[in-house]
Amino acid sequence: MPRLGHLRAALVVSVLLLLVAPLLARSWRVAEFNDTISIHEDGSALVQERIRLAFEGEWHGIHRFIPVEYPGPRGTNFTLFLEVLSVTDESGGKLKYESSTAHGFRDLKIYIPGAVDTSRTVAIEYTVRDGVRFFEDHDEFYWNVTGNDWPVPIDRASAHVAFPAAAATSLRAQAFTGAYGSAERDATAEVSGSDVDFETNSGLPMRGGLTIDVYLPKGILKEPGPLTRLAWFLGSNPVVFLPFWTLAVMFTLWWYKGRDPDPGLSVAPIYEPPAGMSPAEAGALLDDTIHPRDITCTLVDLAVRGYVKIEQVEDKGLVFHHTDYVFHSLRPRAEWSDKTLAPHERVMLENVFAGGQEVRLSSLKNQFYKAIPVIQEDIKSALRSKGMYLLDPDSANGYSLAAIIVILLPFAIAQFSGYKDFFSSIGLLIACGILSGIVWWLFARVMSAKTLKGGRTRIAVLGFQEFMNRVDADRLKRMPPDTFEKFLPYAMALGVEHRWAQAFAGIVKDPPGWYVGPAAYGYGTGFNPIFFSNSMHSMASDVHQVFVSAPRASSTGSGWSGGGFSGGGGFSGGGFGGGGGSAF
Repeated sequence: MPRLGHLRAALVVSVLLLLVAPLLARSWRVAEFNDTISIHEDGSALVQERIRLAFEGEWHGIHRFIPVEYPGPRGTNFTLFLEVLSVTDESGGKLKYESSTAHGFRDLKIYIPGAVDTSRTVAIEYTVRDGVRFFEDHDEFYWNVTGNDWPVPIDRASAHVAFPAAAATSLRAQAFTGAYGSAERDATAEVSGSDVDFETNSGLPMRGGLTIDVYLPKGILKEPGPLTRLAWFLGSNPVVFLPFWTLAVMFTLWWYKGRDPDPGLSVAPIYEPPAGMSPAEAGALLDDTIHPRDITCTLVDLAVRGYVKIEQVEDKGLVFHHTDYVFHSLRPRAEWSDKTLAPHERVMLENVFAGGQEVRLSSLKNQFYKAIPVIQEDIKSALRSKGMYLLDPDSANGYSLAAIIVILLPFAIAQFSGYKDFFSSIGLLIACGILSGIVWWLFARVMSAKTLKGGRTRIAVLGFQEFMNRVDADRLKRMPPDTFEKFLPYAMALGVEHRWAQAFAGIVKDPPGWYVGPAAYGYGTGFNPIFFSNSMHSMASDVHQVFVSAPRASSTGSGWSGGGFSGGGGFSGGGFGGGGGSAF
C-alpha cells in the first residue's frame, strides 16, 4: 500500500510537470523595431512603426504603450495629440486592437492570431500633430523611437525620417541608446539630403531604447499660430476650463433658483422699520445670514421693551479693573408668552436668566453657547414663516454645496479613470482651483432668493438704514422723545449705531431707564448719546465673546529649454514618443 501511494504521487507530479512545462517555456522578444517617419511642413508627423516579434510558446498579442502626457513649461501639462490610423500584420491585413488612454499613456492592446512558436510583425500607423519643438533660433525633432519600457531585449532598432525638400543640406542629427537617461551613442545617424537614417550598432538590452534628435534651421517648418497653440494648450490642460465650468454651473443655478424677483421699488428713506420685523430679523434679512450683532441687539431690544435692565459694574482689583454687566429680569416668566415675544427672544430670556432673576454676564461664560444655534434657527424660521424667502439661506447653502459635486464630478472622473492627471500640473491646478473657488463663493453668497414680499421688505429695511444714516437734527426734534432708544437696537443690527447716536447729540438729555452705567459715560453729569453708543458697542462685544464661549471639549466651532544645438545634449528616453510594451 505505501508503494502504491508513492506511485500515485509520482503520477500527479508528472502530470503537473507536463502542464507547467509549456508555461515555463514561454518567452518573447522584439527581433526588430523600425520607424518610418514623415515630417510635414506644418510640423505634423506620420509615424509608421514595424515591430517584428519572436514568440516561443503560446501568446495572444501585445500591448504597445505610447506616452501622450508630458511636463510642459512653467508647471503646465503638454499633450501629444496622437491619432491611430491603422494596425496591421506583415501582409497588410487588419489586426483587432483596443485603444485606451490612462495615466498619461495611449495603450494599444493588439491581438495577434497564431502567435505560437513563430515570428509576427505588427505595423502601427499614427499621426502626431505637435511632435516638433519650436525654439527662437532653431526647430527640433526629438523622438524616442522604441521607448525604454520594453521588458525584453530589442535585437535591432532603426528609423528613417523624411523632412520637406527645403531641409536638404541643413540637417544635423544624433542618436542615443541605452536605459532611460543614458548618453550612450551606440547608433549611427546618417543625413542624406532631406532624409535621416538611424540604426543601432548592437542590440538593446531590456529597458533600453533608441532616441533620435534632428536639428532644423528656422523657416523650413511652419510654426503653429497663436490660435493653434492656444487650442493645444487647452487640450493639454483641461483644468483651465474649471473656472468657466464653475461659472456656468453657478450662474445656471442662480438664474433658476437664487434670483430675486424685481421688487419694483427703489431705496428711499423710511422713518421706521418694517412692521412686524424685530431688529434681529431685519439684520438677518439684509445680510441673508445671522450676524453676531443680530443676537446681541436682541438683548438690548428686550431691555428697551421693559423685560431687562442692564447694569454696568466695575470689579476693582489691586492693579486691574474688570468691567462686568448685571442683567435684571423685570417681568415674571408668565409674561414671556408667544403673544408678546418672538421665539428667539423667549429663548434669549430663558437662557440668560436660567440661574435666577439677576445674572452676571461673566456667569454665562461656557453656558450660553448652547442657545446660539436655537436662536439662529428661530430667527431663520421666523423669516420663512413670514414669507420672506423662495429659497432660504440654509437651502441655498445646500444647493451651493451640491453644485460643488456637479462642478468637480467630470474632473474627478477624468482623474480617477486615468484619462487625465491634473496633479501633473499642480501650479495650474491650484490657480484654477482658487479662481473657481472665488466664482463659487461670489454666487453662493447671493444664492438665497427672496419672495416679492421679502424683496420689498428688504428695500424697506435699507430705506430705514438710509434714514438712520442721513437723519437731520430738525426732523429728530419733531419725533417722539423715545425715538433714540426705541430704534437703537435696529441701529445696532444694521451697524449704524454710532451715526445714530451722533445725530442725537444735544437733543436727548435723559439716559434710558433700562441701563445703569458709570459717570464716565455721561451719567450724573448729563447724558451723552455718543458715550452711550460707545458703551453699547463695548457691551455688545463683551456679550458676544461670552455668548459664544464654550468649553474646549464641547466646542463645535463653527521641460523644455531652447538654445543652440550641440552634440552633448539629449539622452536616451528623451523627447516625445517612446513608451514600451508587453505581451499577453
